Amino acid sequence: MARNWVVGIGAALALIVVAGTGFAAFTATATVNGQASAGTVGLAITSTFILGCDAFDGAPVPGPGNITFSDLNEQQTSVTLTVSNLTPSAYCDAYLTLENTGSVPENLSVVLDTPGSNGVCAPSAINCFAVFTLSGIDQGRFWFSDSPYTDTPTSAVSNLVTLAPGGTYTDAIGVAIPTGSTDATPSSAVFTLAYTASAGY
Repeated sequence: MARNWVVGIGAALALIVVAGTGFAAFTATATVNGQASAGTVGLAITSTFILGCDAFDGAPVPGPGNITFSDLNEQQTSVTLTVSNLTPSAYCDAYLTLENTGSVPENLSVVLDTPGSNGVCAPSAINCFAVFTLSGIDQGRFWFSDSPYTDTPTSAVSNLVTLAPGGTYTDAIGVAIPTGSTDATPSSAVFTLAYTASAGY
């Protein structure tokens, strides 16, 4: 009787050991090794086109105007627009194409950096140079009237358009001496249109 009890204990211990070994065989591990990188933001001037110079509708025929693009830098991020020989009621237009050269969608904005200074028209002013764009910059544009332009000027446009990678946007840039100007004081203007691409939502 005592022998049977001892054997029974031994069997029970053996069973526990086997059961423990069997439980370890039913576990497994999978590992994720992670890497992350940020997208890139890029903006380039891919083409320019000179439309030419004309008079506002109904205005007297202007003297000749000249408009040119030059000095596109190697990175295609800067170009010089030169407008010369303007008279009142004359304007000159050119086109500029921008491309998203980054890897993520970009929100495009544009800012005119010198409204009301450096020869650029202040609100309701004449005898200055008006700067305006198809994208919505409107600083001193005068259409058909000899009176000062009274619409609210706009020197910055945010969230103009969202460009997918490789997408393009073409803007028109105009420069004029307002109708009704008797002179241009100063006789020249300096301005910068800054196009900015930003990522994020």
